Amino acid sequence: MDVLKYKFWLIVLIVLSASIPLLALPKIVYPVSSLILPGSGELLLGHNTRGATLLGADLVNLYAFYATDKEIDLQKENYMKFAELYAGVPYGMPKQHYQAVQNYPSSSYYNNIQDMMARNYYLIYNYDPQSYTDYIAANTYQGDEEWNWQSEDKWNQYKAIRKRHQKAKMNNQLCLGLLLLNRCLSVIDSSILSKKEMGNVYLSPLSNEGAMLHYQIDF
Repeated sequence: MDVLKYKFWLIVLIVLSASIPLLALPKIVYPVSSLILPGSGELLLGHNTRGATLLGADLVNLYAFYATDKEIDLQKENYMKFAELYAGVPYGMPKQHYQAVQNYPSSSYYNNIQDMMARNYYLIYNYDPQSYTDYIAANTYQGDEEWNWQSEDKWNQYKAIRKRHQKAKMNNQLCLGLLLLNRCLSVIDSSILSKKEMGNVYLSPLSNEGAMLHYQIDF
């Protein structure tokens, strides 16, 4: 999530820096301003209702984006503290460790499964004691990595916290997608509106005593 967040703000900074020289071109102001702040291009063109709608939608999405981002951090802290208190998991373990804590009631239960598979493969089908020892050392939890849930109820409560954390991450990504979508819609809308504002309609004579209607758009 942090990587996605940083990429988003990096894109915003790049767009802002690239947009500064374009602001000197009057006919580029509207889509560029819409890219930076949805609805602003429409407001500059005098379409207040459309502009206010897009701007309001962006403010709501921004609030939801930051709210869900804080919720992610809150739920992450909650499940880490909960696992430490009720399963003996040291605070701040890697993400994959907390996933294993969610999937198995204890490290010994997980280790027994790994041991059974390793015995079948390395000691029964392919007699290789050294590979068996290496596999067990690399794929089991020992020492500070061990855990054991006090009860099934506490384990289920931990799963519920983890689900809330995952839901917050999904909602945060949805908000980010809506922020980008709103900008695309505003850029397209303000571009169309600005072309309408700057178009020229004129007639040109034809050789057969007719006339042709022209519509010219200046950029």
